[in-house]
This record gives sequence, C-alpha cells and structure tokens, in this order.
Amino acid sequence: MDANSKKAVEFLIDTQGELQKVSWPTRDELVGSTGVVIILLIALGAYIFGVDWAITRIMRFIGFL
Repeated sequence: MDANSKKAVEFLIDTQGELQKVSWPTRDELVGSTGVVIILLIALGAYIFGVDWAITRIMRFIGFL
C-alpha cells in the first residue's frame, strides 16, 4: 500500500472508533427536539412575516411604495 492508502484506512478506522463514542439520542429525545425546532421555525416565520407586513404598510402609508 502507498502512503495515501494507509492514511485513508487509518482515517476510516479512527472514524469508526469516534462514531462508537457518540452518545446518540433516544427516539423520544429526537422527536422532542424535532418538535421544538419545527415550532420555533413556525414562530420565527410568523414574526418575520409580521415585521415585513408592518414595514410594507408603513411604507405605503408614507407613500414610499
């Protein structure tokens, strides 16, 4: 094997070892976290929509748009 092949094999072995050390979330933790992310995305989207709508109304009121 050449040096690059040895490095690639070593990298894959190290990667496998690191993946075994990872503390993977349980199904309940994953579902809960996903729910929180979805709710926050909806809230952030609604906030941005509201701010955009308000700024548009103000700009139209003063005749800028």
